[in-house]
Amino acid sequence: MDIKEIIRNYFRIAPREADKIAVKADGQEYPVIDVGDRGVGIRLSDEDILLKVNDTLAIELELQGRRLDLQGKIVHISPDVSGQYLCGIEFQKITRQDQQMLLEYLQQTREKIFSS
Repeated sequence: MDIKEIIRNYFRIAPREADKIAVKADGQEYPVIDVGDRGVGIRLSDEDILLKVNDTLAIELELQGRRLDLQGKIVHISPDVSGQYLCGIEFQKITRQDQQMLLEYLQQTREKIFSS
C-alpha cells in the first residue's frame, strides 16, 4: 500500500471532558471519538447494527454550547478491541459559518494540546 493512500486530508481532535461535545444521529445520542471540520467519529454498540456504510443521517452536533444541525453520511464502520464499533460520519451539508466555527474550535484545541 502506498503511504499516500493512508494520509488524512484534515485534522481531527479527540474531545476532552471540558470540551462538552455531544452528537445525535437520527435522534440517538452517541459517544464522540473525534471531530474535525469535515466529519465526526462516534462509537456504536451492538444494538446499532442497523446502521451501515452510505446511510445518510440527520446530525445534531453540540459544540461549545452551540447546536449545529447537519447532514452526514456514514463512510466507515470498524470493530474495535472492546467489541464495539467505530463509525466515521462525513458531513454532507454544512454551512460555511458552521464549518468556520468547527475550524476555530479545532485550531484553539490544537494550540492547547501543543502548548502543554
